[in-house]
Amino acid sequence: MSFEEEARAANAKFWQVSRQEEVEVEPEPEEVAAARRMSEGGEEDEPTTTDGGDHTAGDDTMTDGGDRTDDGSSNPTAKKKNKKERKDRKPTMLANTTDEITKVSESGLPLEPADVAAGYGMQLGCIVWESMSINMKHLRSEANKSLVENCLTKLHRWYTFPAQYKNMSKSNKVNRLAITKMSNALSSWRSRVKNKIKKGESWEKISRGEPMLDEAEFEIFKAEMASDEAKSWTEWGQQMRDLNIGKHRLGSGGYRGKLPIWEAEDAELARLGKPNPWLKIQDLQLRYFVRARYYLDKSTMEFITDDDYVRKFEEKLDEELAAARAEDSSSQGSTEPWNTTFNRATNAYKKRPKFMNALL
Repeated sequence: MSFEEEARAANAKFWQVSRQEEVEVEPEPEEVAAARRMSEGGEEDEPTTTDGGDHTAGDDTMTDGGDRTDDGSSNPTAKKKNKKERKDRKPTMLANTTDEITKVSESGLPLEPADVAAGYGMQLGCIVWESMSINMKHLRSEANKSLVENCLTKLHRWYTFPAQYKNMSKSNKVNRLAITKMSNALSSWRSRVKNKIKKGESWEKISRGEPMLDEAEFEIFKAEMASDEAKSWTEWGQQMRDLNIGKHRLGSGGYRGKLPIWEAEDAELARLGKPNPWLKIQDLQLRYFVRARYYLDKSTMEFITDDDYVRKFEEKLDEELAAARAEDSSSQGSTEPWNTTFNRATNAYKKRPKFMNALL
């Protein structure tokens, strides 16, 4: 007999004896029980009823066989525990250490070490929250030149970059991308607080989630959001949002988090001998943009999108790609760096309202 079987046999004997003892124990006579309760300082109980009638609080009457507490509830061990109050999220703070960046992308985005690069965007947001008011506008304007330089100084204090990027020049692509991300972080901060105001949240609740926000600055911001000018800008922003080409499926990790997943999907397609539709797009920016709006159906191993605009936009891209190949063969294509297939297609979609009618 194995060790597990011996243990189960011993447990079976134990429970058999326990059940026998429970059967053999005689119930305590009512007179004895009443006398015991009186001696303990309690009052004699009212007669037990099982007629299903109402019982007042403090009544020891029971009809379900369970013990009663002073408030008439069932056994405390069987009571449902109250849900714990959700704690406020710990605020994100600027790190007090200096991290070394060893590799930077062509656009100026840190790539390695991966664990340090993963928190780079959040640290830029922390610099914004600590360095400026929520009422700041037009961060990249000439009037805010000193503020931007101060933010870059903090950036280079918290990160060390490869030698060619250890300077404060605006032509430095690390600095240039950092300024863009800081501007986006400021915009996101304002939008986040504005949405909380629209929900009717109080200053006390908002301040717990936005510890860097000053109350006086918050009141100014709140009054500004109620102005006609702010409402007109909000309406304009909604119109611009309507011009977005579908909704991406990148998640919170963005392209960085999605690339390993796409690589695994590509490897699986190659293993199964299925064609990969993304290989026809050589421009990585263009390929990633379109692919981010598709998902892989694992049952058919085909890429699917639920958005008609995305499908029609991809058709437009195919036309632009064909035109670009024709221009390359004739050597008469544009040499301007911004005149790319991707930019031509997106600008046609966003800046020409009649193009939207063509998509339908």
